[in-house]
Amino acid sequence: MRRALELLGLLADGAEHPGAELAARLGVTRAAVWNQVRRLRDEGIAIDATPTQGYRLGGGFEALDGALIHALLARAGCSAWREIAVAGITDSTNERLLKAHDDAEQHGRVLFAEYQTAGRGRRGDRWISPPGTGLCFSLGWRFDTPPPTFSALSLAVGLAVVSCLEAHGVRDARLKWPNDVVRNDAKLAGILIEMRAEAGGPCLAVIGIGLNTALPESARGLIDRPSDDVAGASGRAVSRNELAAALLEALARLLDEFAHTGFAPFHEAWLRHDALADAPVTLELGNRTVHGIARGVDEHGALIIEHDGARERFLSGHLARR
Repeated sequence: MRRALELLGLLADGAEHPGAELAARLGVTRAAVWNQVRRLRDEGIAIDATPTQGYRLGGGFEALDGALIHALLARAGCSAWREIAVAGITDSTNERLLKAHDDAEQHGRVLFAEYQTAGRGRRGDRWISPPGTGLCFSLGWRFDTPPPTFSALSLAVGLAVVSCLEAHGVRDARLKWPNDVVRNDAKLAGILIEMRAEAGGPCLAVIGIGLNTALPESARGLIDRPSDDVAGASGRAVSRNELAAALLEALARLLDEFAHTGFAPFHEAWLRHDALADAPVTLELGNRTVHGIARGVDEHGALIIEHDGARERFLSGHLARR
């Protein structure tokens, strides 16, 4: 996949490039170029090919640039992130941060990836994001004294993502408990939080976010559920680097406040963005299935479902509209 990413970089300008030119610049044969084009297409990237003109990537490709993201944050006065790195290819950005031994060193670290070989969602589902079509990143944040409502962290993070998207022209993004950002029931973003903690002591949260920025139709066909993207939802082209900086700025504010106050200040805002408020839903647990009406979340972030004449609270499970 590394060679395919190199080819993608050569096609980044959106212009047509002859196969011979690409082969020379990559130091491979024209047949090898075609093999990499085919590999990128298999990942959902639309590349046009003509016998006489060569290859063209529709819409071009904006590579992620850690230095540029850092500069954009500095311009906005945000200094929370001490390291912003971009990996061309990795297994999982969450795994990369979790495997480090020193939790204090992980605080304020951000890792983006152009391509993940093992990106995943909360239930272990694969997160599909062809290179250049979204943002896949993880960040580390150390909570010296986790608040009592720490279990609601994913809900608060989702609210920060929605607020950032609203500022970029996405007016109707909603939150689906506990970790999805949706629009018209189609998924825009997913959140995966993994933690490492000492009993009664500090906790390192590794927060992974996958956000669709501009999914081509060829990529949507690889995803087994309705999906949306920022470009389609906002009606305009999106700079991935600018959006990445805006998300990190919003998340820095959110995490700093959440560390001091917990979920309470975000509760009402989350309810206003609840995608399944008063909707008939099904909650799948390990050995139980609950059918009822979603009634939002409580002050600790627990899901409330009304069923069989009573209201019950849940801290986990897979939620779906009936």
